Order: sequence, then C-alpha cells, then structure tokens
Amino acid sequence: MIFIIFITGFIIGLIRGGKVSNIKKLKLTHPWTIFISVLIEASLLLLMRNDVEITQLFAFLSAILQYLLLFLFIWFNRQLPYIRVIGLGCFLNALVILLNFGSMPLADISPYIRELESASQYLLERNLVTYHIINENTKLWFLGDIIWLPSPFNAFISIGDLLLYGGVLLLIQHIITGNVQLRKEQKKKQSA
Repeated sequence: MIFIIFITGFIIGLIRGGKVSNIKKLKLTHPWTIFISVLIEASLLLLMRNDVEITQLFAFLSAILQYLLLFLFIWFNRQLPYIRVIGLGCFLNALVILLNFGSMPLADISPYIRELESASQYLLERNLVTYHIINENTKLWFLGDIIWLPSPFNAFISIGDLLLYGGVLLLIQHIITGNVQLRKEQKKKQSA
C-alpha cells in the first residue's frame, strides 16, 4: 500500500510541475533507521509466511525495536514538512500494537474472505501473530485495522495508516514540486 502512496505522490508532484531531479535536494539524516525498521517488519512477515514459528513475545519485541527506529528517523528528520502527520500516524499504530502485545487488532474478516483468501487462512490458523481479530480483550480496538478498502486494495487500514499515508503522500508531492527547503538551508540563505 505504501508503494502506491509513493507513486501517487510522485505523479501528483509531476502534474503540479515538479521535477524528478528535485529528489536530490532532499537531505535525510540517518536514513538507515527507517531502512532497518522496514527490514524488521518485512523479515517478520516473511518468516511467518514461510511457516516459521514466531512467538508473541518475539513479535512484541520486534515491534518495539521497529517503532523505536521509526521514531528515531522521524525525530532526526523532524524538519521535513508533514513529518508530524506521519509521526502521529506511526504513534497511533505503535500505541495499539504495543498495548496489544505486538498484535494489530483487525476487524472481522469473515465478510471479506474471498478478497482476503490467503491472508485469512494465516489469520484463522493463528500463523500471523502480528494480527488478531478484535475481541473482548482487545485494547483500543478503534485504532486497529477497521477501515475496509475495496478492490483493487482489498485490505483493512487503521486511522494511524490514514494519517501516515496522507503525510507521506503530501511529503512526496512536496519534494517533487521542489518545495522542500530544510531549515538549515533557509538559515544559510538568510544569513548570506
């Protein structure tokens, strides 16, 4: 889903008269933090989909590390426009996942079984410990993946995802249109 957001932001930026070369102006501090954060999540999903047994404790500790790195990236790059919106979305997702011991609450998928056939099989067999169907023990269920996106997405997203995706969309199109000016660059221009 995030890749669709990147592409959409990129296209909007180009339609608004932006240039691909404007990406060069973007200066990220410690980009390795987000790379490792994404790598942790992707590795965990890959392990689960290949039937490697993952404990709930391992999923919880992985989520802590993943979000710690993500928040470090956001902090180090707090001068970027829309990063606070992205940060708020990440915070809401982290809050609900960590309060549910590393598991994102998910709306009842039974009405959508056909659209989610492969994912639902993993969920129903409890092979995806990073998700659980909302029940009476779920904390902050309303921050879980409860918003259904129909075809072509066929996925649930959360309020945090909406903020995260919206912030990323705005940031990417802002970068492509050349409107990204870091505070450091602005200060240099003012003092010159």
